[in-house]
Amino acid sequence: MNDRPTPLELIRIANQTLQTEVLPGAKPEQLYLLRMIANALGIAARELEAHDRDAADETRGLNLLYNDAKNFDELNVRNRRFAKDIRCGTFEAGNAQEAQLRQHLVVTARRKLAAAYPKGLPEQNK
Repeated sequence: MNDRPTPLELIRIANQTLQTEVLPGAKPEQLYLLRMIANALGIAARELEAHDRDAADETRGLNLLYNDAKNFDELNVRNRRFAKDIRCGTFEAGNAQEAQLRQHLVVTARRKLAAAYPKGLPEQNK
């Protein structure tokens, strides 16, 4: 198994090559598609780079919300439970967990936005 380049490095190399060597000489009718590909590579790189950290942070947020530090279910399983609990009204107004719910949702949404569209976040809050 090769250690280098990592999948993240490969994506970054491909994106850099696309932006510096292919895009400048592209035909006008190709620019939209090439920029779309460059954006997709950028999103993939940011998501790969942040995945482990973001998953750990999201797990911690759910642990706080459920007061359950020993839950080792996969994150997608826990998120399905979380979505079901939201639909069932578990975190309705007046519930002591409502502030924690809002905080968890805001933090999680900001992390996802940072990967998908970092320009969408205010500069001071990145």
